[in-house]
Amino acid sequence: MASDMHERHFLMKRLNASTTQANITSDNLGSCTTQSNINDDYHAYQTSVSVEKYCIPVICILGFLGNTFSTATFLRRPLAKAPCSLYLAVRGISDNGFLLSLMLTWVSSTFELRLSQVKVVCQCIIFLTYVCGCVSVWLCVFITFDNFILIPSPLSAKRVCCVRVSKICTTVLVLFTVAVYNTSLWVIHADCSHNTEYTRLTQFLVYTDTMLTLILPTVLIFTLLSVITYKVIHILHIRRIHMSLLEKADSQRLGVLSKTPIPVAKVTKMLFIVSLVFLGLNLPIHIIRLWLLVGTFTKGGVIAPILIATLQTAFQLLYYLSFSINIIVYAVFGSNFRRVFIKTFCCHCFNTKSAYSPTEAVNRVRHRRHSFTGIRPPTSSPENGLLVPSAERLVHSDCH
Repeated sequence: MASDMHERHFLMKRLNASTTQANITSDNLGSCTTQSNINDDYHAYQTSVSVEKYCIPVICILGFLGNTFSTATFLRRPLAKAPCSLYLAVRGISDNGFLLSLMLTWVSSTFELRLSQVKVVCQCIIFLTYVCGCVSVWLCVFITFDNFILIPSPLSAKRVCCVRVSKICTTVLVLFTVAVYNTSLWVIHADCSHNTEYTRLTQFLVYTDTMLTLILPTVLIFTLLSVITYKVIHILHIRRIHMSLLEKADSQRLGVLSKTPIPVAKVTKMLFIVSLVFLGLNLPIHIIRLWLLVGTFTKGGVIAPILIATLQTAFQLLYYLSFSINIIVYAVFGSNFRRVFIKTFCCHCFNTKSAYSPTEAVNRVRHRRHSFTGIRPPTSSPENGLLVPSAERLVHSDCH
Protein backbone atom coordinates (compact mmCIF):
# COMPACT_ATOMS: atom_id res chain seq x y z
CA MET A 1 0.00 0.00 0.00
CA ALA A 2 2.81 2.37 0.82
CA SER A 3 4.55 1.74 -2.49
CA ASP A 4 1.30 2.35 -4.36
CA MET A 5 0.78 5.65 -2.58
CA HIS A 6 4.39 6.58 -3.29
CA GLU A 7 3.94 5.91 -6.99
CA ARG A 8 0.64 7.78 -7.06
CA HIS A 9 2.31 10.75 -5.40
CA PHE A 10 4.68 11.14 -8.33
CA LEU A 11 2.20 10.42 -11.11
CA MET A 12 -0.43 12.72 -9.62
CA LYS A 13 2.02 15.44 -8.71
CA ARG A 14 -0.03 18.16 -10.26
CA LEU A 15 -3.20 17.09 -8.47
CA ASN A 16 -1.58 16.76 -5.05
CA ALA A 17 1.24 19.28 -5.35
CA SER A 18 -0.08 21.48 -2.57
CA THR A 19 -0.98 18.55 -0.34
CA THR A 20 2.21 16.54 -0.18
CA GLN A 21 2.32 17.04 3.58
CA ALA A 22 -1.17 15.57 4.04
CA ASN A 23 -0.28 11.86 4.15
CA ILE A 24 -2.11 10.25 7.00
CA THR A 25 -0.79 7.47 9.21
CA SER A 26 -2.03 6.20 12.53
CA ASP A 27 1.26 7.25 14.19
CA ASN A 28 0.89 11.02 13.65
CA LEU A 29 -2.74 11.12 14.75
CA GLY A 30 -2.39 9.94 18.34
CA SER A 31 -1.74 13.40 19.75
CA CYS A 32 -4.91 14.85 18.24
CA THR A 33 -7.67 12.56 19.46
CA THR A 34 -8.38 9.38 21.35
CA GLN A 35 -7.46 5.97 20.02
CA SER A 36 -11.08 4.95 19.46
CA ASN A 37 -11.82 8.08 17.49
CA ILE A 38 -8.67 7.50 15.50
CA ASN A 39 -9.80 4.02 14.54
CA ASP A 40 -13.26 5.23 13.51
CA ASP A 41 -11.94 8.17 11.53
CA TYR A 42 -9.20 6.12 9.93
CA HIS A 43 -11.79 3.51 8.93
CA ALA A 44 -13.83 6.29 7.30
CA TYR A 45 -10.72 7.46 5.49
CA GLN A 46 -9.95 3.96 4.22
CA THR A 47 -13.56 3.63 3.05
CA SER A 48 -13.32 6.86 1.09
CA VAL A 49 -10.08 5.67 -0.49
CA SER A 50 -11.75 2.38 -1.49
CA VAL A 51 -14.72 4.23 -2.99
CA GLU A 52 -12.31 6.43 -4.93
CA LYS A 53 -10.48 3.37 -6.22
CA TYR A 54 -13.65 1.92 -7.78
CA CYS A 55 -15.14 5.22 -8.92
CA ILE A 56 -12.13 6.50 -10.87
CA PRO A 57 -12.35 3.97 -13.77
CA VAL A 58 -16.10 4.56 -14.10
CA ILE A 59 -15.59 8.33 -14.16
CA CYS A 60 -12.78 8.05 -16.71
CA ILE A 61 -14.55 5.67 -19.11
CA LEU A 62 -17.93 7.40 -19.07
CA GLY A 63 -16.26 10.80 -19.18
CA PHE A 64 -14.10 9.85 -22.14
CA LEU A 65 -17.14 8.66 -24.11
CA GLY A 66 -19.21 11.68 -23.15
CA ASN A 67 -16.49 14.19 -24.01
CA THR A 68 -15.88 12.51 -27.35
CA PHE A 69 -19.56 12.65 -28.29
CA SER A 70 -19.95 16.25 -27.10
CA THR A 71 -16.85 17.41 -29.00
CA ALA A 72 -18.10 15.80 -32.21
CA THR A 73 -21.50 17.43 -31.67
CA PHE A 74 -20.14 20.94 -31.14
CA LEU A 75 -18.03 20.67 -34.29
CA ARG A 76 -21.08 19.98 -36.45
CA ARG A 77 -23.29 22.62 -38.00
CA PRO A 78 -25.11 24.69 -36.92
CA LEU A 79 -23.40 24.55 -33.52
CA ALA A 80 -19.97 25.01 -35.11
CA LYS A 81 -20.94 28.57 -36.08
CA ALA A 82 -21.27 29.64 -32.43
CA PRO A 83 -18.04 30.99 -30.83
CA CYS A 84 -18.64 29.19 -27.53
CA SER A 85 -18.91 25.87 -29.39
CA LEU A 86 -15.19 25.96 -30.15
CA TYR A 87 -14.40 26.49 -26.46
CA LEU A 88 -16.68 23.62 -25.46
CA ALA A 89 -15.27 21.31 -28.16
CA VAL A 90 -11.65 21.99 -27.19
CA ARG A 91 -12.59 21.61 -23.55
CA GLY A 92 -13.90 18.12 -24.32
CA ILE A 93 -10.54 17.21 -25.86
CA SER A 94 -8.65 18.70 -22.92
CA ASP A 95 -10.85 16.89 -20.41
CA ASN A 96 -10.16 13.62 -22.20
CA GLY A 97 -6.44 14.27 -21.88
CA PHE A 98 -6.81 14.78 -18.15
CA LEU A 99 -8.95 11.66 -17.77
CA LEU A 100 -6.39 9.68 -19.78
CA SER A 101 -3.60 10.64 -17.38
CA LEU A 102 -5.85 9.84 -14.41
CA MET A 103 -6.74 6.45 -15.88
CA LEU A 104 -3.09 5.59 -16.51
CA THR A 105 -2.30 6.48 -12.91
CA TRP A 106 -5.14 4.30 -11.64
CA VAL A 107 -4.09 1.36 -13.83
CA SER A 108 -0.49 1.67 -12.69
CA SER A 109 -1.48 1.77 -9.01
CA THR A 110 -4.14 -0.96 -9.17
CA PHE A 111 -2.25 -3.49 -11.27
CA GLU A 112 1.21 -2.56 -9.91
CA LEU A 113 2.64 -1.63 -13.31
CA ARG A 114 5.06 0.86 -11.70
CA LEU A 115 4.80 3.45 -14.45
CA SER A 116 6.77 5.83 -12.25
CA GLN A 117 9.80 3.65 -12.91
CA VAL A 118 9.36 3.72 -16.69
CA LYS A 119 11.48 6.37 -18.35
CA VAL A 120 9.67 9.28 -20.02
CA VAL A 121 6.22 7.77 -19.35
CA CYS A 122 5.86 9.39 -15.94
CA GLN A 123 7.09 12.75 -17.25
CA CYS A 124 4.56 12.66 -20.07
CA ILE A 125 1.73 11.83 -17.68
CA ILE A 126 2.63 14.71 -15.39
CA PHE A 127 2.99 17.11 -18.32
CA LEU A 128 -0.35 16.00 -19.80
CA THR A 129 -2.07 16.46 -16.44
CA TYR A 130 -0.63 19.93 -15.99
CA VAL A 131 -1.51 21.15 -19.50
CA CYS A 132 -4.98 19.62 -19.78
CA GLY A 133 -5.98 20.74 -16.30
CA CYS A 134 -4.95 24.34 -16.98
CA VAL A 135 -6.53 24.47 -20.46
CA SER A 136 -9.86 23.12 -19.20
CA VAL A 137 -10.02 25.64 -16.38
CA TRP A 138 -9.31 28.66 -18.58
CA LEU A 139 -11.68 27.52 -21.31
CA CYS A 140 -14.39 27.62 -18.65
CA VAL A 141 -13.27 31.16 -17.84
CA PHE A 142 -13.58 32.10 -21.53
CA ILE A 143 -17.06 30.57 -21.66
CA THR A 144 -18.13 32.55 -18.60
CA PHE A 145 -16.70 35.74 -20.07
CA ASP A 146 -18.57 35.17 -23.34
CA ASN A 147 -21.76 34.77 -21.37
CA PHE A 148 -20.92 37.91 -19.41
CA ILE A 149 -20.71 39.93 -22.63
CA LEU A 150 -23.65 38.23 -24.30
CA ILE A 151 -26.32 39.01 -21.70
CA PRO A 152 -26.35 42.85 -21.59
CA SER A 153 -25.71 43.50 -25.29
CA PRO A 154 -26.13 40.44 -27.55
CA LEU A 155 -25.87 42.52 -30.74
CA SER A 156 -22.59 44.24 -29.92
CA ALA A 157 -21.21 40.97 -28.54
CA LYS A 158 -20.94 39.64 -32.10
CA ARG A 159 -17.84 41.73 -32.63
CA VAL A 160 -16.10 40.20 -29.61
CA CYS A 161 -17.68 36.76 -29.38
CA CYS A 162 -16.92 35.47 -32.85
CA VAL A 163 -15.31 32.30 -34.17
CA ARG A 164 -12.15 34.15 -35.20
CA VAL A 165 -11.59 35.50 -31.68
CA SER A 166 -12.33 32.07 -30.22
CA LYS A 167 -9.69 30.45 -32.43
CA ILE A 168 -7.11 33.06 -31.48
CA CYS A 169 -7.82 32.77 -27.76
CA THR A 170 -7.74 28.98 -27.83
CA THR A 171 -4.47 28.88 -29.77
CA VAL A 172 -2.79 31.40 -27.47
CA LEU A 173 -4.02 29.51 -24.40
CA VAL A 174 -2.63 26.17 -25.58
CA LEU A 175 0.73 27.65 -26.60
CA PHE A 176 1.05 29.57 -23.32
CA THR A 177 0.19 26.50 -21.26
CA VAL A 178 2.70 24.30 -23.09
CA ALA A 179 5.37 26.99 -22.69
CA VAL A 180 4.77 27.28 -18.95
CA TYR A 181 4.46 23.60 -18.08
CA ASN A 182 7.19 22.22 -20.31
CA THR A 183 9.45 22.78 -17.30
CA SER A 184 7.77 19.74 -15.72
CA LEU A 185 9.56 17.59 -18.32
CA TRP A 186 13.03 18.45 -17.08
CA VAL A 187 12.69 19.41 -13.40
CA ILE A 188 12.35 15.69 -12.65
CA HIS A 189 14.34 12.72 -13.85
CA ALA A 190 13.08 10.19 -16.37
CA ASP A 191 12.09 7.83 -13.53
CA CYS A 192 10.05 10.60 -11.87
CA SER A 193 12.54 11.15 -9.06
CA HIS A 194 13.15 14.72 -7.98
CA ASN A 195 15.99 16.62 -9.59
CA THR A 196 17.65 18.34 -6.65
CA GLU A 197 19.23 20.91 -8.94
CA TYR A 198 15.80 22.39 -9.70
CA THR A 199 14.21 22.32 -6.25
CA ARG A 200 13.42 26.04 -6.24
CA LEU A 201 12.14 25.89 -9.80
CA THR A 202 9.88 22.96 -8.85
CA GLN A 203 8.43 24.96 -5.98
CA PHE A 204 7.90 27.92 -8.29
CA LEU A 205 6.10 25.66 -10.75
CA VAL A 206 3.81 24.35 -8.01
CA TYR A 207 2.94 27.87 -6.84
CA THR A 208 2.45 29.06 -10.42
CA ASP A 209 0.14 26.16 -11.12
CA THR A 210 -1.82 26.96 -7.95
CA MET A 211 -2.25 30.54 -9.09
CA LEU A 212 -3.11 29.69 -12.71
CA THR A 213 -5.50 26.80 -12.11
CA LEU A 214 -6.88 27.52 -8.65
CA ILE A 215 -6.88 31.06 -7.30
CA LEU A 216 -7.14 33.26 -10.40
CA PRO A 217 -9.75 31.21 -12.36
CA THR A 218 -11.90 30.68 -9.26
CA VAL A 219 -11.96 34.38 -8.46
CA LEU A 220 -12.72 35.33 -12.07
CA ILE A 221 -15.51 32.77 -12.53
CA PHE A 222 -17.10 33.61 -9.19
CA THR A 223 -16.99 37.34 -9.95
CA LEU A 224 -18.37 36.97 -13.48
CA LEU A 225 -21.15 34.64 -12.33
CA SER A 226 -22.13 37.11 -9.61
CA VAL A 227 -22.31 39.97 -12.12
CA ILE A 228 -24.23 37.80 -14.60
CA THR A 229 -26.76 36.89 -11.91
CA TYR A 230 -27.21 40.56 -11.01
CA LYS A 231 -27.70 41.52 -14.65
CA VAL A 232 -30.24 38.77 -15.27
CA ILE A 233 -32.25 39.81 -12.21
CA HIS A 234 -32.06 43.44 -13.36
CA ILE A 235 -33.24 42.54 -16.88
CA LEU A 236 -36.11 40.48 -15.50
CA HIS A 237 -37.13 43.37 -13.25
CA ILE A 238 -37.13 45.84 -16.14
CA ARG A 239 -39.04 43.42 -18.31
CA ARG A 240 -41.64 42.92 -15.58
CA ILE A 241 -42.14 46.70 -15.33
CA HIS A 242 -42.37 46.97 -19.10
CA MET A 243 -44.96 44.22 -19.26
CA SER A 244 -47.06 45.84 -16.55
CA LEU A 245 -47.09 49.08 -18.53
CA LEU A 246 -48.10 47.24 -21.67
CA GLU A 247 -50.88 45.55 -19.77
CA LYS A 248 -52.44 48.89 -19.04
CA ALA A 249 -51.96 50.11 -22.61
CA ASP A 250 -52.91 47.07 -24.62
CA SER A 251 -53.90 43.76 -23.04
CA GLN A 252 -54.00 41.99 -26.39
CA ARG A 253 -50.45 42.98 -27.20
CA LEU A 254 -49.42 41.78 -23.76
CA GLY A 255 -50.71 38.32 -24.55
CA VAL A 256 -48.24 38.13 -27.43
CA LEU A 257 -45.23 39.70 -25.75
CA SER A 258 -45.60 37.82 -22.49
CA LYS A 259 -44.73 34.66 -24.36
CA THR A 260 -41.69 36.19 -26.03
CA PRO A 261 -38.50 34.89 -24.39
CA ILE A 262 -35.60 37.08 -23.45
CA PRO A 263 -33.07 37.29 -26.31
CA VAL A 264 -30.39 34.57 -26.25
CA ALA A 265 -31.98 33.23 -23.05
CA LYS A 266 -31.40 29.60 -24.01
CA VAL A 267 -27.73 30.14 -24.85
CA THR A 268 -26.95 32.13 -21.73
CA LYS A 269 -28.80 29.65 -19.54
CA MET A 270 -26.71 26.71 -20.72
CA LEU A 271 -23.43 28.62 -20.47
CA PHE A 272 -24.38 29.85 -17.00
CA ILE A 273 -25.10 26.30 -15.82
CA VAL A 274 -21.82 25.06 -17.34
CA SER A 275 -19.85 27.65 -15.37
CA LEU A 276 -21.89 27.11 -12.21
CA VAL A 277 -21.42 23.32 -12.26
CA PHE A 278 -17.70 23.74 -12.87
CA LEU A 279 -17.38 26.14 -9.93
CA GLY A 280 -19.48 23.98 -7.63
CA LEU A 281 -17.48 20.82 -8.33
CA ASN A 282 -14.07 22.52 -8.07
CA LEU A 283 -14.58 24.89 -5.15
CA PRO A 284 -14.58 22.28 -2.30
CA ILE A 285 -11.22 20.74 -3.20
CA HIS A 286 -9.76 24.19 -3.86
CA ILE A 287 -10.70 25.33 -0.36
CA ILE A 288 -8.89 22.37 1.21
CA ARG A 289 -5.83 22.88 -0.98
CA LEU A 290 -5.69 26.54 -0.05
CA TRP A 291 -5.91 25.62 3.63
CA LEU A 292 -3.01 23.20 3.26
CA LEU A 293 -1.03 25.68 1.19
CA VAL A 294 -1.47 28.43 3.77
CA GLY A 295 -0.39 25.99 6.45
CA THR A 296 2.74 25.23 4.45
CA PHE A 297 3.62 28.93 4.29
CA THR A 298 2.84 29.75 7.93
CA LYS A 299 4.11 26.59 9.64
CA GLY A 300 6.56 25.23 7.11
CA GLY A 301 4.37 22.17 6.69
CA VAL A 302 1.02 20.93 7.93
CA ILE A 303 -0.23 17.56 9.09
CA ALA A 304 -3.83 17.29 7.97
CA PRO A 305 -6.35 15.85 10.41
CA ILE A 306 -7.95 12.59 9.37
CA LEU A 307 -11.26 14.38 8.76
CA ILE A 308 -9.60 16.76 6.30
CA ALA A 309 -7.97 13.85 4.50
CA THR A 310 -11.33 12.08 4.21
CA LEU A 311 -13.03 15.20 2.91
CA GLN A 312 -10.16 15.74 0.50
CA THR A 313 -10.67 12.27 -0.98
CA ALA A 314 -14.40 12.85 -1.38
CA PHE A 315 -13.97 16.32 -2.87
CA GLN A 316 -11.30 14.95 -5.19
CA LEU A 317 -13.95 12.72 -6.76
CA LEU A 318 -16.13 15.79 -7.32
CA TYR A 319 -13.14 17.41 -8.98
CA TYR A 320 -12.77 14.42 -11.29
CA LEU A 321 -16.49 14.55 -12.09
CA SER A 322 -16.07 18.09 -13.45
CA PHE A 323 -14.10 16.54 -16.31
CA SER A 324 -16.65 13.85 -17.16
CA ILE A 325 -20.27 14.98 -16.66
CA ASN A 326 -20.30 17.94 -19.04
CA ILE A 327 -22.33 16.09 -21.67
CA ILE A 328 -25.16 15.70 -19.13
CA VAL A 329 -25.22 19.46 -18.59
CA TYR A 330 -25.21 20.11 -22.34
CA ALA A 331 -28.01 17.61 -22.98
CA VAL A 332 -30.26 18.80 -20.15
CA PHE A 333 -29.91 22.56 -20.63
CA GLY A 334 -28.99 22.87 -24.32
CA SER A 335 -31.91 22.31 -26.68
CA ASN A 336 -29.77 22.93 -29.78
CA PHE A 337 -27.15 20.50 -28.48
CA ARG A 338 -29.80 17.83 -27.97
CA ARG A 339 -31.16 18.37 -31.46
CA VAL A 340 -27.77 18.10 -33.17
CA PHE A 341 -26.69 15.23 -30.93
CA ILE A 342 -29.79 13.19 -31.75
CA LYS A 343 -29.45 13.96 -35.44
CA THR A 344 -25.77 12.98 -35.40
CA PHE A 345 -25.69 9.86 -33.24
CA CYS A 346 -29.30 8.68 -32.82
CA CYS A 347 -30.86 9.54 -36.18
CA HIS A 348 -29.67 6.36 -37.89
CA CYS A 349 -31.48 4.30 -35.24
CA PHE A 350 -34.81 5.81 -36.26
CA ASN A 351 -33.91 6.52 -39.86
CA THR A 352 -35.79 3.58 -41.32
CA LYS A 353 -38.94 4.17 -39.35
CA SER A 354 -39.02 7.94 -39.84
CA ALA A 355 -38.34 7.59 -43.57
CA TYR A 356 -41.15 5.15 -44.30
CA SER A 357 -44.08 6.40 -42.23
CA PRO A 358 -44.43 9.83 -43.91
CA THR A 359 -43.63 8.39 -47.35
CA GLU A 360 -46.27 5.74 -47.09
CA ALA A 361 -48.86 8.44 -46.34
CA VAL A 362 -47.74 10.39 -49.41
CA ASN A 363 -47.88 7.23 -51.54
CA ARG A 364 -51.47 6.58 -50.48
CA VAL A 365 -52.52 10.12 -51.32
CA ARG A 366 -50.79 9.87 -54.69
CA HIS A 367 -52.40 6.50 -55.37
CA ARG A 368 -55.85 7.92 -54.68
CA ARG A 369 -55.14 10.92 -56.88
CA HIS A 370 -54.09 8.71 -59.79
CA SER A 371 -57.11 6.46 -59.30
CA PHE A 372 -59.46 9.45 -59.61
CA THR A 373 -57.73 10.75 -62.74
CA GLY A 374 -57.53 7.31 -64.33
CA ILE A 375 -53.74 7.44 -64.55
CA ARG A 376 -52.01 4.36 -63.28
CA PRO A 377 -49.33 5.14 -60.72
CA PRO A 378 -45.81 3.95 -61.46
CA THR A 379 -44.99 0.57 -60.03
CA SER A 380 -42.25 0.24 -57.48
CA SER A 381 -39.27 -1.95 -58.06
CA PRO A 382 -36.19 -2.87 -56.04
CA GLU A 383 -34.24 -0.44 -58.16
CA ASN A 384 -36.63 2.46 -57.86
CA GLY A 385 -37.46 1.81 -54.20
CA LEU A 386 -40.20 4.05 -52.82
CA LEU A 387 -42.68 5.86 -54.99
CA VAL A 388 -41.81 9.25 -53.58
CA PRO A 389 -39.00 11.07 -55.44
CA SER A 390 -35.75 11.77 -53.66
CA ALA A 391 -36.57 15.46 -53.18
CA GLU A 392 -39.78 14.63 -51.33
CA ARG A 393 -38.05 11.94 -49.31
CA LEU A 394 -35.59 14.53 -48.07
CA VAL A 395 -38.41 16.85 -47.09
CA HIS A 396 -40.23 14.21 -45.12
CA SER A 397 -37.18 12.65 -43.55
CA ASP A 398 -36.30 13.53 -39.97
CA CYS A 399 -32.57 13.30 -40.74
CA HIS A 400 -32.30 15.88 -43.49
